[in-house]
Amino acid sequence: MKKLLCALISVSCVSMVLLCGCGNSGSPTASSAVSGGSKPQISPSSAAPGTTGANVQSATENTETTAQGGSFSTENGFIVYNENGQRASTTGIDISSYSGEVDWSRVKNAGIDFVMVRLGGRGYGDEGSLYSDNKAADYISGAQAAGIKTGGYFFSQAITEDEAREEAQYCQQVLGGLKLDFPLAYDWEIIKDDDARTDSLTAEQATSCALAFCAKAKELGYKPMLYASDEEFSKKYDMSRLSDCDVWYCEYADEPHFPYRFSMWQYSKTATVDGIEGNADLDLCFTNMADY
Repeated sequence: MKKLLCALISVSCVSMVLLCGCGNSGSPTASSAVSGGSKPQISPSSAAPGTTGANVQSATENTETTAQGGSFSTENGFIVYNENGQRASTTGIDISSYSGEVDWSRVKNAGIDFVMVRLGGRGYGDEGSLYSDNKAADYISGAQAAGIKTGGYFFSQAITEDEAREEAQYCQQVLGGLKLDFPLAYDWEIIKDDDARTDSLTAEQATSCALAFCAKAKELGYKPMLYASDEEFSKKYDMSRLSDCDVWYCEYADEPHFPYRFSMWQYSKTATVDGIEGNADLDLCFTNMADY
């Protein structure tokens, strides 16, 4: 299996303050230009790999640590991360049935290395019914046949730990005998402009649900991961309790700004990728320290 490792990205920040998240910036497309010479800021390399909450970098004035020789640039319209003159990232997408029909050979030839597929979700209403994505199995099978690594995610609206565990179990049911190369991600989001069953959930409860999903996913043989924007991480998650969870961070920007470690970065939601009928989200996986 090709080794994919996480980078340790952080920014200069005042302790306890997180910067702009998924909904607060412009959304670049696959052809967005990126400033090629700027250096991403990363946590000290002596910190343990694959952790988040215990490794906040509180950098004031000019004390931040930066990657030696690291920079973001674009290749064939995709953002890539380079370190010491070498490519240190892989390119991915995440999709759901809204992406329509997919020609996976063309997607592979377009430069896509991995895909995160929506397996299903839970409804906003009081009953919180579970539903599956009717294209999930076909997407995963097709991607794997084309040589693309695959992971999955579940759109959660869990309000109890039991519901979170139920969601992880449901993912296994949707997958059937299909295996994942990449993590199984827990996508719990604050719902805006709508009445949601999760509106009154406390940060403590939300964190406990995330931990319950990840523990169950790990028990079932998957690599667990948390997907969220800055808003969820700053308002609804106690990151000190989530230090064992890989993070898939969402921020629509030319470079990520987040004071915790993370393995993957979603940077666009309006991309056009050859072989995909609808839009796709673009992702970058950092190749340092984690083996998927």
